[in-house]
Amino acid sequence: MILLLCLAPTPGKFSAARATEGTAKRILIVYENESTLFAVTEVSRGLREGLVGDAPTRIELYSEHLDSVRFPGPGHLDRQAQFLAAKYKGIPLDIALAAGPGALLFMLEHRDAIAPGAPLVFGGITDATLKSLSLPADIWGVVSRFDPVGTIDLARRLQPTAKRIVVMTGSSDFDRQWEARARNELTGNYRGLSVEYVSGLTLDGFKDVANRLPADTILLILTILQDAAGRSFIPRDAAAEIAPASVAPAYAVYSSFIGTGVVGGFVETFEGIGIDMADLASQIISGAPPERRTEASTSRPVVDWRQLERWGIGSDLLPADTQLEFHEPPVWERYRFEIIAALAVIGLQAATIAGLVILDRRRRIAQEELALERLELAHLSRITQLGQLSGAFAHELNQPLTSILANAEAGARLLAMKPPDLNEVKDILEDIADEDRRAAGIITQLRQLMVKGEAALERVDLNKAVAATMELARSELVARQTQVDFRREEKELPVRGNLAQLQQIVLNLILNATEAMRHLPPGGREITIETRTLPGGARQLSVSDRGPGISPEMKDKAFKPFVSGGATGMGLGLPICRSIASAHGGTLAFDDHEDAGTRVILTLPPV
Repeated sequence: MILLLCLAPTPGKFSAARATEGTAKRILIVYENESTLFAVTEVSRGLREGLVGDAPTRIELYSEHLDSVRFPGPGHLDRQAQFLAAKYKGIPLDIALAAGPGALLFMLEHRDAIAPGAPLVFGGITDATLKSLSLPADIWGVVSRFDPVGTIDLARRLQPTAKRIVVMTGSSDFDRQWEARARNELTGNYRGLSVEYVSGLTLDGFKDVANRLPADTILLILTILQDAAGRSFIPRDAAAEIAPASVAPAYAVYSSFIGTGVVGGFVETFEGIGIDMADLASQIISGAPPERRTEASTSRPVVDWRQLERWGIGSDLLPADTQLEFHEPPVWERYRFEIIAALAVIGLQAATIAGLVILDRRRRIAQEELALERLELAHLSRITQLGQLSGAFAHELNQPLTSILANAEAGARLLAMKPPDLNEVKDILEDIADEDRRAAGIITQLRQLMVKGEAALERVDLNKAVAATMELARSELVARQTQVDFRREEKELPVRGNLAQLQQIVLNLILNATEAMRHLPPGGREITIETRTLPGGARQLSVSDRGPGISPEMKDKAFKPFVSGGATGMGLGLPICRSIASAHGGTLAFDDHEDAGTRVILTLPPV
């Protein structure tokens, strides 16, 4: 497969100005294996990242895949060499890269035909393979360890009670090379642990062996490119079948195996190998080749966190430089700041809610105290008003008492007669009872106005409340030579209220009206009281006088405490009356009218 990438100027790579500087650098990359192999894709990613990321000039990449593992015959490679030599004839290549030992051997043999005069960079080659070769001076490379010994040492650290090692390899030539290397480095006994080599099986055979291993076994899966049945595999895919079936922890020397079910290994990443190869190639094509012909790729312990959880291996056994893959940190570690922020918000909300609850409780207590104080003040205001009417009340009581006395004396005289006139005596006794009931009614009304306590709301006829108040004030009105014109609505006007407090409003308005007309001649002193139902159903009571009226400035101030238009008032009557009206869900206000005098309107909601 041929992959040609002409890197024209693109955002994030290099500027258009730099891309056009000089001629393009042509780089040929030869991979030993097929393009779909995980290791190949990782090396390719590293090469592209390293070559493209900082390229000072335009780069052209040519990629070729020998696929020599699946097609191992010598004729296949000869045909590949002839094809590539013809393909790149006339295309001057600035450098060639070989990924894998097979690719390196291929380029050593055919470089002059494919990329004549081009320096060569290799990668993915072990030190043992490198020592068996005689390299020309224009070859540089990255030496990989793919370390089975380092991986076994990591496994022994994670499994301190392990008693045996089992090594699995496939049936291809490459697989057999790996088995030979393992036998050479681990032998039959590695640091007191017996070593068993398993090969020449089908994939199902490998899985069956893995499923029957003792739990104290270290399973090392190297490569299985081909099984005994001749089926070809991507080694990573074969490991992904065997490791999950194993009843003992499995390990690998390739980073590409991490995530398939193996615990981990002492590995270098294939992407890192590609980046290191790209770094060497960049130095060479820039005219500053490195002095050292080879450099070692970086290896480190890499472990799958999920497999540690699966096998119950403690993280405290890991080397300090271990790279953890697929690590799911605890919720606290992942969302520490979010949790702290959420708790802070919840805490603030809780404090705010608690504060609001406390404030609401204080508000309700204050409202209750204010209501009690308003009731107390209203009661004191009523007592004051009744005190002002004490003379009138005395006169009202004196009339029935005088009548009772006269009737009693007359009755006594009639009883002294021989014979007594019993019918006349009966009439006199009935008059005495009527006058007594009249006096009792006056006293009852006074007691209702003087009673102290909570304002219980009940159904009250507004017309009857006005009539009862006028009866109380009748003597005072007579004494002040004031006439009252009560224009009531014919039907009942029910409201929900407290009778004593409603009478207090009416009495206050009547007394204010008489006070406003004290300078008028007796014939001009007239109060008009009117009740009616408004279109919306609300009840309205208006009290009008013929006095001098009230100034606009006084209208705004009259309902404020301690503001009085009279010489003797304290300025609390109207404010208290307005608060009573508000407590009943109504309003009390002056009316703007063109007639002389003052008009005050009380509006209350219906029952």
